[in-house]
Amino acid sequence: MIVFPPTLDWHLPLYQRPQQLARAYSEKENTLVLYLTANAAHDRVAVSEKLSETLYLVNASLAHELSRLLRSAEETILSLSWTANRRYLEILRPDALIYEYIDELEIFDGYGESMRRDHMYLLRRADLTVCTARALYDKALPCARRAILSPNAGDYYHFCRSASVPPAPEAAEIAARFACTLGYYGALASWFDYALIASAADARPDWLFLLVGMDYDATLPKSGLLARKNVLWIPPQPYARLPSFLRLFDIALIPFVLNEITRSTSPVKLFEYMAAEKPILCSQMPECLRFESVATYSGGADFLQKAEALLLRRNDPALRDLLRREALENTWEARADEILSALEKTTRAQKAVSG
Repeated sequence: MIVFPPTLDWHLPLYQRPQQLARAYSEKENTLVLYLTANAAHDRVAVSEKLSETLYLVNASLAHELSRLLRSAEETILSLSWTANRRYLEILRPDALIYEYIDELEIFDGYGESMRRDHMYLLRRADLTVCTARALYDKALPCARRAILSPNAGDYYHFCRSASVPPAPEAAEIAARFACTLGYYGALASWFDYALIASAADARPDWLFLLVGMDYDATLPKSGLLARKNVLWIPPQPYARLPSFLRLFDIALIPFVLNEITRSTSPVKLFEYMAAEKPILCSQMPECLRFESVATYSGGADFLQKAEALLLRRNDPALRDLLRREALENTWEARADEILSALEKTTRAQKAVSG
């Protein structure tokens, strides 16, 4: 039995790593997953909601009542990614702890000395620390009992169908007026390179820049980007609709500024773009440089040059094959396998030592 303490509401429009891993774990043989929710904004669960035969959404206020159910399992695992959830170790008393070190601590609400202290405790206490980026892995390695590098991944079968779904009507009519569409979906925040996209939009007025996502920190209107006629912003969309927007992309973008946070970021959308077999253009984030199918740029002039080259290759069978191969190598199912395998090796070694 694998338990996820409350982090993101399950029914949040964009599925993130916790929801994706919970579903992937639940598909493993003899595994039941409980995903706890605080009913923060998008969930309305009084007791529990059955998501599948082996995956349940449970009201987090009932965590103290789960002890009998947990005792019935052969093994219980707590998968924890937010330091404030450290208290669930005492509430649930699992057999094993997975600590997911998924981002630099500074991006979390409530960042401060208490969070740093809990982070260090969890690194030392966890049977397995899972790091989503090389920079995080390098920081964890000296302190963690055992750490592995396990980046984010993609839901291949959800996004590989992008070519066969109807295009999103609120964007399709506008996209038809332009020579091509360069698209992005996800949070629009201070780490998004507004200046670069503004410069590119000015230089290529016949290209549409389609942005789908939340104005995370009120930086979008301040950027001035929306004053351009070839920039279209669509507010956040349900996860189920993302393939209909992705279908319109001629090039899929991740135009993030480079800083300590983005250098430690493994973008989930990277693997979703791969599954849709869309040419990908990213800034030179370390976690994007690892993949042969991904083009990266350095500066505005290089962005335009790389984009023009990718437009010529948008229907290149060799590029599409490469994108498909790397997408299939980086699925949530593959990540679940590598994490559970690493945990099994760790707990087996611990038992051998204690025995």
